[in-house]
Parts: sequence; C-alpha cells; structure tokens
Amino acid sequence: MATLAADCVNYEINIQVCPCTSESCENRGICCECIQASVKAGAPTACMNDTQRDDAPSALNAQAEPKCATNQVRNIEFCTCTYDGCDRQGVCCNCVRNHMTMDGTGRTACMK
Repeated sequence: MATLAADCVNYEINIQVCPCTSESCENRGICCECIQASVKAGAPTACMNDTQRDDAPSALNAQAEPKCATNQVRNIEFCTCTYDGCDRQGVCCNCVRNHMTMDGTGRTACMK
C-alpha cells in the first residue's frame, strides 16, 4: 500500500527539499515511494539525476525525524546499502538528503 503524505514523518521537510518538477506526482516528497517506483522503472529519481538544487534547504536536515514507523522495516528490506554504521537505513528521505550534492551527482546505494 502506498504511503500518503499524511503518513510520511518527514513529508514537510522532504517537499521543501525535493527538486522534482512533477507537481502532480503522488510520490513527490515521499522519498521511499519515489525511490522504489524509480528503481522498478529503471530510472533515477529527480534528486539523483544531476538536478541542480539550492543548498539553503539542507539546514532542514537537523529537523528531520530519524525514525519512520510507517515504512522503516519495509525500506530496510529494500535497501541495498552495505554500510554497517549507517543510521539512516530504512529512512530513505534522510538517506537521500545526506547524499544530495549541489550538482546532483550524489547517489544513494539503491540509485547507483
């Protein structure tokens, strides 16, 4: 079942940081759903596709919730990251924001 914006713990932060221009996409701002749909389609997400972005919203990272009761277990099962010390596994939006670079060249493990 797809996650709704109301169920996404970091949606308000995600939507401010998201460089996707598809305003009508039901996954916009819901990073775990966006990533999984993009991987299934074999296409990178806007945030991992060399999209230029403003650095100003990166200050929002400190406000993000570190845990996701809605999808964390499912996301961990999907996650291909092998870094044992990562505290972002299962919280895709925090992982994405950690990997975002100004020039869009950052990549999460699942987007490599």
